[in-house]
Amino acid sequence: MKLVEFTLTLAGGKSLTFSTHTHGLIIKGKEYLAGNDGILIYTKTRRLKADSVVCQLSTNTSTLIPALHTLGLKYHPYFDRPEVVASQNNIAFYWSSSRLAAFYNRYSTSHLDYPKRRSVIKKAVAFLLETAKSKASFLPREMLAATREPIHLLGFYQGFPIFDNQTGFAKMLSRLGIHVDKNEVMISTPLDQHSREVRRLARQLETLLGIKASYKKNRVVFPASPSLLRELDL
Repeated sequence: MKLVEFTLTLAGGKSLTFSTHTHGLIIKGKEYLAGNDGILIYTKTRRLKADSVVCQLSTNTSTLIPALHTLGLKYHPYFDRPEVVASQNNIAFYWSSSRLAAFYNRYSTSHLDYPKRRSVIKKAVAFLLETAKSKASFLPREMLAATREPIHLLGFYQGFPIFDNQTGFAKMLSRLGIHVDKNEVMISTPLDQHSREVRRLARQLETLLGIKASYKKNRVVFPASPSLLRELDL
């Protein structure tokens, strides 16, 4: 995959680089990723401070909020609420209206190709910094808009349904299945059910195709390589 990245120079000369080189954060040369132990990047980096951080090319708050915190930059305390932080491992959070859903309705990069994400990311960072001292109503409560879009079933692979992740939000509504977009393929299961089957299938694909995956709690993420898409008959 071609490297895509850009850097923002923020207050105090702090540097925040967004890059496809990582799916987490890189701080002082060390990469921090969400692992299958369920420990969040938010937790792993909470005591770290730096003048420059490399963040995945995304507005996902699982990395964007820890990146700003590490840089010593203020954002709205809403994003530090335990239930908001824990939402990263709790899809049921999005089954009700929330201010976090409102943030993603405005600044999500989930359905954008990497080269098209820059402008949205810049706007998201600006919003987070500008609203740091705003009232609690800095965002309205909304349902996640993508959950109302049609879901497209593409087929099945070893019993797992395959969904087109470029429309709708199947991975947020149930999590169960294989979710495919132009950048990555995610194999996942709701909560803790069937996590062993997800890891088994991922290791099988790694061995069969000679590719590597990123293992997270109850989900595994592969780059959307041509060989993997062929194996899934896509």
